[in-house]
Amino acid sequence: MVTFSQPGKPEDMVTLAAVGDVLLHDTLQQQAAKRPDGYGSLWAPVADLIAAADVSFANFEGVAAEGVTREGTRVTGLETIYDGNVYSGYPRFNAHPSVLGDLKKVGFDVLLTANNHALDRGSPGVDGTIDALGAADLAWTGTRSRKDMTRPWHAITRISKGGRQYNIAWLGCTYGTNMIQDRYRQVLHCYRDRAEVLAIVRDLSGRPDIHAVIVTPHWGDEDAHLPNTRETILARDLARAGATAIVGTQPHVMQPIEKLVTADGREVPVAYSIGNFVSNQVTLAERSSVILLLGLAPRADTGKLAVARLGWIPIRMVKEPGYQRAVAIDRTSDGEANRAHLLEHLPEGNLHPPSTPFWPGPVASVATSGTGQ
Repeated sequence: MVTFSQPGKPEDMVTLAAVGDVLLHDTLQQQAAKRPDGYGSLWAPVADLIAAADVSFANFEGVAAEGVTREGTRVTGLETIYDGNVYSGYPRFNAHPSVLGDLKKVGFDVLLTANNHALDRGSPGVDGTIDALGAADLAWTGTRSRKDMTRPWHAITRISKGGRQYNIAWLGCTYGTNMIQDRYRQVLHCYRDRAEVLAIVRDLSGRPDIHAVIVTPHWGDEDAHLPNTRETILARDLARAGATAIVGTQPHVMQPIEKLVTADGREVPVAYSIGNFVSNQVTLAERSSVILLLGLAPRADTGKLAVARLGWIPIRMVKEPGYQRAVAIDRTSDGEANRAHLLEHLPEGNLHPPSTPFWPGPVASVATSGTGQ
């Protein structure tokens, strides 16, 4: 079991829920186009768990740019949310922008947009996705529009909890963009821009108005259940720089959770990969994932937030003809193989039931800032 020395009263704790990759293959987009609840059909069975957290995060793997083709040109008048060309899946993803509204509707507050599929529709795709994020009132981190290249890479979620106000900063980066040239440097890279990433974390953690810094790197080897050396070294550097927690994505499967302890005594959890949230990938490992829960409590000495609790709710992607969705395994009578697989890689003592409240206490009110200021 991963435990923390930071005390926290349930009513004062800020709960963060994080899920992995929103990986919208063609079959999932086709499903959304046919159902009245659109993309929401993919996560409806776990909607209450996402909404119950004070702030929720996901990695949005790809693009959601209105009318942008695979060649980066624009078309108008398209009346469907899936056509296999403008809106399509692998290898170059572009989902209809309505997916962002559906993510917002279920309770997501901030998305990672820096990942290896960020440039799947080139610069117009990045710009269009950011336009759609703004329209959906979702915060994002890791990409910039060409219209606003001075925008900070980070986002901020503002939380009211236990009679206090907190600003949580989110910083995301990616290992690469599938060898698609980032002509305008619109995507923050974890390794190419390593010095900048660490400098941003140091700056954010030192600001008196920032109470926690959550770093969300898109890193690691696909289908590998262990982090590589570059990840573990960067994780330690991010912790030393001031990260409150590190939540990774990219491998599409689970990797371990560990606790790093810095020289000044801070306890920093690292979830190296939390797998896929929704996808059409087929293996047991790719269809087994978690909702990661972090409980943050204010430190008595600084008022900053520190991790006091960690939990994980096992979920899996259920595939039936014409209908796929993410479900909480412990709410169903099957999925034992998925659950057993997750227990091979995660601390059993942190297993959390699919029920709310997570640690009893009132849910906070949340405001998001796409500007990062």
